[in-house]
Amino acid sequence: MDEPMAPYSRFVVDGFDADALLGVVRDTRFEQRLLAAGHFRACLQRLVFPEFSLDSGAYSLPIFASGSFGQGVIALAMAVSCEQPMWANGRWVPAGQVMVFAEDSELNVRPRPGGWQWAVLLIPRDVLQREAVARVGRELRLPRSGWCSRAAAPADAWNLRYGVSKALEAAAHGEGLVTPEQVAAQSALLLGAFVDAVSVTDTGPSRGADPSWIERQRDAVVRRAEDYLKAQLDRPFDSRALSLALGVGERQVERLFRDAYGHGPCHWHQLARLNQARSALLHADCQDSVTDIALRLGFGHLGRFSVMYRNVFGECPRDTLRR
Repeated sequence: MDEPMAPYSRFVVDGFDADALLGVVRDTRFEQRLLAAGHFRACLQRLVFPEFSLDSGAYSLPIFASGSFGQGVIALAMAVSCEQPMWANGRWVPAGQVMVFAEDSELNVRPRPGGWQWAVLLIPRDVLQREAVARVGRELRLPRSGWCSRAAAPADAWNLRYGVSKALEAAAHGEGLVTPEQVAAQSALLLGAFVDAVSVTDTGPSRGADPSWIERQRDAVVRRAEDYLKAQLDRPFDSRALSLALGVGERQVERLFRDAYGHGPCHWHQLARLNQARSALLHADCQDSVTDIALRLGFGHLGRFSVMYRNVFGECPRDTLRR
């Protein structure tokens, strides 16, 4: 009798933990920061097949994620569900629209408030093209560097979202233990759905892999601002100092941050400090106290720190420390 295989895994992150979320996409590291207050919960699923893999995550609160895909694989990414388009590398991308990333490409992504489920399929270029030729009779138009996105018709977007959901549902129903024949059937269903979605849109216009000069300039300013603010996490936010360091007006910096993150640089700085504090509390030594950690990170008013922390993460700092 054929030996069973276990390509499916699932785990839940209950309460925001940036370290636990680093490897949500196979063989990558995506740094993530919580962007809204409340209790965070993420349900993460992974399907691993002989020639490709699928990762999916359902998040209860919006986050900002930044990372790069692997050197040897194409990434096909999308929002399976989101109430409004998500921000990805400076563009707004609706649910069901496929983003195609060349090998070793970067992704910075932020959903808007509301439930969000994403999916990423990682596959070698030659395997994807082989499947495309077999299924649609030609190779796909894939970027050699960077990424591109193509608007999908509503029916095509729905078919892909349905295909991903059904593949995950079938794997979960089998509790991770399936035969080689079932694995092959799941593989064909899932890969076929992605090939169909890309092939029906890749003959039309696409947002190219190379961003415009304006997009590059905006992204460069935001990245420089992030680097500056990360170096100032132990100090109060100073809008004028940030503007002078960037050589950009305060109002323009505010607009750029609201476009990228949904809030201004002051709120970004505060959330970054609180995210840093949560990481420190989760990984504290037994002799560390909330007071020690808060003061070390520049929070001078402990009562105010505790209130802000509870508002964002849904629990008191001391409760995080006890985990």
